[in-house]
Amino acid sequence: MAKPKPDHFEATAALISNAIGTARVFGENPRITRLVASSIGRFAAELDNAPDAIAAGPQLISYALAQISEQDALFVPKLHASLEELGR
Repeated sequence: MAKPKPDHFEATAALISNAIGTARVFGENPRITRLVASSIGRFAAELDNAPDAIAAGPQLISYALAQISEQDALFVPKLHASLEELGR
């Protein structure tokens, strides 16, 4: 039985939600920040390299940034800055 394709947008939302929740309690963790940012970057690259990709990587990065409100960005400033850098 074939393994279903992961939904990169759903996974991105979950990663960001967990990073924000953890940061609210313990402060921003550099390891978690690097893990989340690199995972989202990898997801974006996978989407860009898909045969039917039409700017899906940049859409994912925009989606990721939209998951972080202005208030949440105060808890995860390095993650927010990393995602902005990925979007450039």
